[in-house]
Amino acid sequence: MKKIVLSLMLALAVFASESKMQIFQPMTSTCPKSWLDDMKKIAKEVEIVQMVNVKGLKYSVGVPREVQSCNTTIFKDYVFEGNVPAKAIKEFFKSVPKDSMGLSLPSYENDKEVKTVYLLLDNGTYKEFGKY
Repeated sequence: MKKIVLSLMLALAVFASESKMQIFQPMTSTCPKSWLDDMKKIAKEVEIVQMVNVKGLKYSVGVPREVQSCNTTIFKDYVFEGNVPAKAIKEFFKSVPKDSMGLSLPSYENDKEVKTVYLLLDNGTYKEFGKY
């Protein structure tokens, strides 16, 4: 499984630079403008890639089904699932947790006033990262 994830991440990295954020989303989905504006403050370049099979990408990079959401973002070789708040991403990069592959804001958290963000771990598990 790790070999598949690493291969896909390497392939995606060929298309992305260190400062480029790639947001992969279903063909019928759109991200909130306010969230996209926040991402443009974090990354020098933001590219939206519409895909027919985003679920396949989620599976390939190892996002657990329980914490999946609308889109999957690749930035600086890490995965950010859903509309992860900019504040959480900034905190993540201040001190990247050991054995982590990124963060997730599951779809069931979107409508909550205080949202729980989860840390995605290399071994396919996740745990709470913080509330935003």
